[in-house]
Amino acid sequence: MISLKILRVSSDLYPSVIGGVGLHAHEMSKEQSKLGHKVMLYTASIDSNFGFSYNYGIRRFKPIIKIFGNSIVPNMFLELIKNKHKYDVIHAHSHLCFSTNLCAFLRNIGSSPLVVTTHGGLNSQSAPSWVQKIYTLTGAKFTFASADKIICYTDVEREEMINLGVNSEKIAVIHNGIDTDMFIPSRDRVYSEKKRLLWIGRYVPGKGVEYLIDAFKLLKSKYPDISLTMVGRGPQKDQIIRKIINLNLNDSIIIKDYIPNSKIVTLYHNSDILVLPSLGEGVPRVIMEAMSCGLPVVCTKLPQLVNLVDGCGFLVPLKDPTTMAEKISEILSNETLARKFGESGRKRVVDNYSWSDTIKKTIKLYEELI
Repeated sequence: MISLKILRVSSDLYPSVIGGVGLHAHEMSKEQSKLGHKVMLYTASIDSNFGFSYNYGIRRFKPIIKIFGNSIVPNMFLELIKNKHKYDVIHAHSHLCFSTNLCAFLRNIGSSPLVVTTHGGLNSQSAPSWVQKIYTLTGAKFTFASADKIICYTDVEREEMINLGVNSEKIAVIHNGIDTDMFIPSRDRVYSEKKRLLWIGRYVPGKGVEYLIDAFKLLKSKYPDISLTMVGRGPQKDQIIRKIINLNLNDSIIIKDYIPNSKIVTLYHNSDILVLPSLGEGVPRVIMEAMSCGLPVVCTKLPQLVNLVDGCGFLVPLKDPTTMAEKISEILSNETLARKFGESGRKRVVDNYSWSDTIKKTIKLYEELI
């Protein structure tokens, strides 16, 4: 195996930012480093006071401002120019990030080959729709045109990009994945009278968290002892907490900022259903992690999630807390169905979403470019 020099560029990085992009970038860097590749990661996540260790290099660049959650880091560009030919490949994460736009500009003036992972769908979960439309036709198209290869998770996303005018030969479909040896079912799962729901994500408009709170309010009348654990950070967190208090749900909802990835398996084991009410997503790691742990899922019916979740939980319409509550209740009241969904979910993730397979295919793509 050839040892590659890889520059990863990710505006977000776990655990400074709890979210799919930052965790994906961290896990991929960690595993590629373990395989003997030399990985350097440039990030706008400057908060590193978590007592967290990395086995790859990191350069942190302080943003001058954040716009719709997007870190503007012009000082990163100076380092990119300085090192534009130092690495065998530059791998930037999310076409929506300013740091990825910088990599695209760098590629146009001459640099090592550029790979961009879109992380699911064309649209931001933070920016207004009118801003997103303008950006898709300008910054996104420029970034896609500049990249040598674009990685997306699903054929649905591939078709979206082709419809936008992206060259189909540039697009590689490589599934998102998780460590199925780490995320394993509980050997002694107990379906207790106290029903336990779980949500993990970022408090941003695209996550649809308010609809989950409304659904939970409906469930409280049928299941007085039901609880909901919510894990995450984000700009809308205070707004959601106010909604929880106004609905008198604060005694039943547990709010946590952060749980280390090493301890999150226990959280899945101590939950009955993962609920994800998102209005837009890629292929979230949190769904695959939960399914790999044998947990049923209730999530919104987004096209890219149908093949993953169907038969392992329920898919519900967007912005529909009533149907969401009904489907959650259907699982909570039927232990046989819950077990069936859990077993099917574990099998589907093990068979189709192995993280080692994701890493292997990504390395192969790098090698084809150099």
